[in-house]
Amino acid sequence: MLFGALALIAGCGDVSQPAPEGAVGEAELDISGGYADDKDTAVVGIYATNLGGICTGSLLAPNLVLTARHCVSQINNNEGTVECGVTKFAPPAAPSSYLVTTGPELSQDPSAYRATKEVVLLPAGDDFCGQDQAILILAENIPEAEAKPLVPRVDEPLVNGEKYSAIGFGATDGAGNGAGARRRRDDLTVTCVADECPDFQVKTTEWMGNAGVCQGDSGGPAIDAKNRVIGVTSRGGFNCSTPIYGYVKAWDQWIKDTAIKAAEMGGYPVPAWANGAPTNPDYSYTPGDACNEPSDCASGRCVNDGNEQYCTRLCNEQAPCPEGWYCDSDSNGQGVCFKKEGSASGGWGEEEEGPQLSNESSCSVNADPTKPVPWRGGIFALALVALGLRRRTR
Repeated sequence: MLFGALALIAGCGDVSQPAPEGAVGEAELDISGGYADDKDTAVVGIYATNLGGICTGSLLAPNLVLTARHCVSQINNNEGTVECGVTKFAPPAAPSSYLVTTGPELSQDPSAYRATKEVVLLPAGDDFCGQDQAILILAENIPEAEAKPLVPRVDEPLVNGEKYSAIGFGATDGAGNGAGARRRRDDLTVTCVADECPDFQVKTTEWMGNAGVCQGDSGGPAIDAKNRVIGVTSRGGFNCSTPIYGYVKAWDQWIKDTAIKAAEMGGYPVPAWANGAPTNPDYSYTPGDACNEPSDCASGRCVNDGNEQYCTRLCNEQAPCPEGWYCDSDSNGQGVCFKKEGSASGGWGEEEEGPQLSNESSCSVNADPTKPVPWRGGIFALALVALGLRRRTR
């Protein structure tokens, strides 16, 4: 089968049972640079009771999980391959069919799972290629102490050559072995983005990486150097090669609109990124700590306003400075927060009341910074979990 016309779904494969205890160390050797991951709890495991398999997703808000469309829908090809322009999705099953866990492994403990209340699809057609994203809105919020939501990079385009990490609950080889435990692989590279890729392989709402995903990783995130979600694992070539991701930036408004809806359903404040705030964490640090050099600051930015020297952060109209600060350009021409003397207010454009600085008097340095894999070993037990969660959420 020629890659480019046909590709394997990242969630397809055959796994007879979960990885046995003690086998993770051996499995890690099958993926160069991959390792067991118990830290990224916002990368969740998904069990699809209708499909009898597992997928991966990204928790973007307390009750919102971004995943792949083929994790919630059957496709019209039973061989587990995708032909762009031909392969299409069926409608998803009932929301209660999809169970989500933040644990490092798929557990048979019912308390480890949350039920899904609603499945939200892209505002597009049912073609597989280019439209392989979906969102699960959960029936209950996941506390931040359990999993701090990831931030989707909805405001900055990807660039060829960027480094990223891939995380998922998938297999460790092309034979489908080792699925069911969260693993991470770092130092991967974006090889082409959207219309820079061959159009017979990758659509304008997708991008391609160089390696790193396998069966069961479907729906899982590609994470950039600032820990933002940049892609949703869709499909790839044989032996877990040449992965293709759904491009998060390409569907930015859909993700933001759904996040606002999920916040209303969950009763929590809308995430700042959904209202247009920058996703770059360099805009979110708290300024004010004394510093002698940039390395003293979590933000990597130490500024001298002519009177004193302190840590600062980036700012703009969408990310104004806190009260008592104002936004002005530093010596590099970037907007950063400066202390505002004699005023309790802050924000962009009020620098006339604060100290007036020349570029020579400031310094700022930036620190570098179509079905899921079957999981037969847990199907019976998780079917009981699903039944219990359905009863609990009625």
